[in-house]
Amino acid sequence: TSGKITKILKNVGDSVKNKEIIAYIDPSKPGSTYAASPIKATVSGTIINLPYHIGDTVSSSTALATIGSLDDLEITLNVSEKYSSYLKNGLNAYVSFLSAPDEIFTAKVTSVNPVVNALSRTQKVTLELDKKDVRVKPGMFAQVRLVIQEKNDVIVIPQTAVKLYNDEKTVFIVTPEETARRVVITEGISNDTEVQITSGLVYGDKVITAGSVTDGAKIKIAGTNQIESN
Repeated sequence: TSGKITKILKNVGDSVKNKEIIAYIDPSKPGSTYAASPIKATVSGTIINLPYHIGDTVSSSTALATIGSLDDLEITLNVSEKYSSYLKNGLNAYVSFLSAPDEIFTAKVTSVNPVVNALSRTQKVTLELDKKDVRVKPGMFAQVRLVIQEKNDVIVIPQTAVKLYNDEKTVFIVTPEETARRVVITEGISNDTEVQITSGLVYGDKVITAGSVTDGAKIKIAGTNQIESN
């Protein structure tokens, strides 16, 4: 209805039920009998926006309040098309927020848009947190690490340790005599910082991850990184 707001019963953050009265509006014209009309919620949820005040005039097309379901939050992200073959419902993800930078939240993919955006060359992916948390609020930006492939009990080293030599991927390891030895490796899956090694290294090898060395050179160890099962 159209008219002037005479009373507001709810505030931003309040919970409402479907058909519950939020406010009253006086639709009467000058000279006519006053008759307040109730404005009712059309859905149940939490009021997340209430931009009007008592005395404001509104029309029948005015959205007096915005109601959202804070229990059904979703995270949406756009994933590069080069990963499209890996995308599917149920993929695990690790999520962090600025409000809790030191805490990692787990989530799962709930839907994957089957169409690649022609402009951005990405696919829209939707996730839901495994557990609800009151600290996670609508409108927040999330940093997401999507697990598109997973391997257990494999050798993993930092990407910085891998060098290209004669068109072969190699790393330097520390020998018992504390010299550098170049070994050819075969890579498996990788991310931005680490890479799986499928051949060339064994558990216990000490890999040189920083510094400039040559094959057979005597080295001084400032810090070591011993390979462990990951």
